[in-house]
Amino acid sequence: KLNEVTVNQWLKNSGSVQRTLILSRNFNQRRVIRGQRAREITATFVLLHALAHSLINQLSFDCGYGSASLRERIYCNIDEGSEPMHGILIYTASGDSEGTMGGLVRQGEPPRLLATLYSALQKAQWCSSDPICIETTGQGTDNSNLAACHGCLLISETSCEEGNRVLDRAMLVGKPTDPKMGFFASMLQ
Repeated sequence: KLNEVTVNQWLKNSGSVQRTLILSRNFNQRRVIRGQRAREITATFVLLHALAHSLINQLSFDCGYGSASLRERIYCNIDEGSEPMHGILIYTASGDSEGTMGGLVRQGEPPRLLATLYSALQKAQWCSSDPICIETTGQGTDNSNLAACHGCLLISETSCEEGNRVLDRAMLVGKPTDPKMGFFASMLQ
């Protein structure tokens, strides 16, 4: 769970809301063409979603799970008047041999969680497809991602609630031209 006050301060002091407008336009343009209703996409949701993917990639590395064995659940309020939520859940639903490797729960304990988070954010600072990945204004299915590709944030589609859409690692670590855009930018300096 992210601190609500810190999230609200970040929303006011970063370019994240403007960047989210680009992502939302790309995402909803295709939905409308398909006859689906437009969906509100918030900077907080993109932040939480990118964080979940970054942590899944790191936990796969640290715990030995295949990324397809881990799943995400995003808890983010979108409706006005609803209870504020700023959290994610990463879990495994497999009961086979991968489900008994252990370590996933232990990685969520305070001393290890910080190290896992820091490692995930360190990796998110650079992608093998940069500078193209970080500077794009739309990539992936229906151009519904910004800075997110197979080199940095994408995971197995079965693990993702959104089918690898609505992602932007700049929300986590910022951009080279605007590092303060990233929620965790101060942690990485």
